Formats: sequence, C-alpha cells, structure tokens
Amino acid sequence: MGISPNRPAGFWPDPDQQNLLDACLLEGDPALAAWRRWEHADIDNLDQGSFRLLPLLSRNLESLGVDAPCLPKLRGVRRHFWVRNQLLFHHMGLLLQQFKAVGIRTLVLKGAPLSLAYYPNPGLRPMSDFDILIHPGDRDSALDLLAPGKWKPIYFPAFADLSRSYLSFATSHGFRDDEQREIDLHWYLFPTCADPDCDRHFWERAEPFALGEVSALTLAPGDHLLHICTHGAAWNEIPPIRWVADAVTVLRRAGDRIDWEALVEESERHRCGLLLHETLSYLKTRYNVSIPDRALELLRNASADRRQQFLLRAQSTPLSARGFAMEFRLLRHAQTDWVGREKVSGGVNTFLKVMQHTAKKSSIPQMLGYATKQAGKRLRRKA
Repeated sequence: MGISPNRPAGFWPDPDQQNLLDACLLEGDPALAAWRRWEHADIDNLDQGSFRLLPLLSRNLESLGVDAPCLPKLRGVRRHFWVRNQLLFHHMGLLLQQFKAVGIRTLVLKGAPLSLAYYPNPGLRPMSDFDILIHPGDRDSALDLLAPGKWKPIYFPAFADLSRSYLSFATSHGFRDDEQREIDLHWYLFPTCADPDCDRHFWERAEPFALGEVSALTLAPGDHLLHICTHGAAWNEIPPIRWVADAVTVLRRAGDRIDWEALVEESERHRCGLLLHETLSYLKTRYNVSIPDRALELLRNASADRRQQFLLRAQSTPLSARGFAMEFRLLRHAQTDWVGREKVSGGVNTFLKVMQHTAKKSSIPQMLGYATKQAGKRLRRKA
C-alpha cells in the first residue's frame, strides 16, 4: 500500500521512505523484500527523517539474520543515539526534580516515554529534545524557574520578550541551553485547544513513568497514540515519517490497553477525528495492527467536518505551497481557538496579534515587515 492518489504527500512516506519503514517494522519475507528494495540507498545522504529510523532498521536486520555490509555502520548509529538519549534523560531528570521541588506537576511526552516504556531498547528511538506538559496555571512558575538558569527562549532574545499576550496565545514554547539541548514546555497538549479545560482527561488517565531514579507521569497508551498521529502527521522540513514507527510500536506493545471509546471522544473534543481516521486506517492496512472497525467507523464520521477537512489538507501542504488563502484561513482558526480558550476579544487587532504571535515576532510592526518580506519571496518564486 503506497500513498493513495488522493493523499497529499506532506506527511505520508514517499516510496523510498515506505520501503525503509517496512524494512524496520515488518517481519519475515515482507521485511526482507522491503530491505532488498531499499538496501542500495546512500546511508550517508539520507533525509533526516529517514536517518532517525536507522537504529530500528539495524535491530530488525539482526532479528532477520541479514548480514549486510552496512550493518556495522547501522550499529554505530544506534550506539550514538543510545548515548545521546542517556544524556538527555539525565538532564531531563534534573529538570523534573526542579519542577517537583516547587510544586509543579509534570507529564512527560513523546520521545522519552516512547523510548523507555514502549521501544525494546532506549537507543532505537532517537531524541533531539524533550517535551514536558504542565498545567496552564503552572506556566508562569515554570518560566520563573527556567529564567535564571541556562535556558534561553528559542525565537526570542530573552524571557522578557515572552509577552503576556504571546503566552496566552501559545500552547507551548521551546527553550535551548548553552550546550544546544532543547526542551519543549507545553501548557496545553494540542495547539488547537479551544477550551481551558481541554486536557483534564489526559491528566486523569496519566500513568506512572520512571526516568532513572525520577518518578514522573506520562500519557496513557491511547492518548500517546492520539498525540503521535495528530502531532507527527503534519508537514515538516524534516520528513515526519517517524510517526509511523511510533504509532505501530505503541499499538503492538500496548494495544490491548487502549481505551478506544476515550480515544474517539478525545478526537471529537479536539476535532481531529478525520486525521486520526486517515492515519489509523493506513496503519491497520499496512502493518496489520489491531484497531477496532467500530472505532474507525466512528472516526470516519468526522469527514463531514469542513474545518477538519481543511486542516488535514493544510497539515499536508509545505509552507511554501500554502498560498495566501490557506494561510489566512489557518490564522482565522488560530484566532477562534485563542478566543475560545482565553476569552480574548475578537476583531482586527486580535487578528493582527495572531499574525504577530504565529510569526513569533516581538511587535506588530516587526511582524508586518516580516510578512511583507515573505510575501515578496513567494511572489518572486511564482514569477
């Protein structure tokens, strides 16, 4: 099963990436056939999304008994990511302890819990940063804790540039230290959250998670699957094909613990049922993972939601190809979500703020200058 003709290629794997994923995730003859189709790829010149799958490929080739000339190099890549992950786990544990000491509850997302609780080896799932969810009411305390230390906000010169307006619009922000380690601090799980209480059920279902000596929380399996399919399945400069491996791993490791009714309810609450239907249907067809037909049927009903149809199309479209009409509509949806979540006033001034905060600029004049420059670039590309 390749990319369906009616599917934009934005986050779906292209044919080479699909062969790599199959060589990583299938078993027996199908995996060997996929490997033979992919083995002539130039490992030293892969896209970054494919390169991040090499540790998983090395493990599957070993289990298949393949003695490939490139296997020593693949094992070296796996060792490299194992070491880098261990360093990230260490620093993440220190930060979690700091948050706990001041009474901030944390829920660990994405790479760390997937690597440690779902993948069979913590070197199989490379990480470049770590993600932490906190309660919205703890956001300011968390920023106060980060500000005096080694962490600096990405995109802005200093913490003082994170205005109250920006922080109420944003649902997360990234920070980087002097050694280029990055943390994504989330105060809402989804950027499309339009309700101040939208994450309550994620916290209620959260499960214990051990990060070395540090006790933490992470999402329940079904909530991990929802987050993987909605966050990972969006166009990115780095091909985001790892969402396929993450989702298959969660389904195989903990599929019997997924609360499918809760998953469907969350998809309705966050209006991502159509995207979830598309991604889960692909996973079931391609990798024969256990997904109830009833859940897919309920998710398919979301296809009548015009907002979801638009957002699926937009998430699949590269930034350079979106066009002014699509960008404007995305900004209007962001404004609607902000108004619903934070009860800010609507109108032109709020829309200009949405443009400013989306572009991560410190002022409206700065944003207008940036927007003018970007529009000029697009017009020159079309000329």
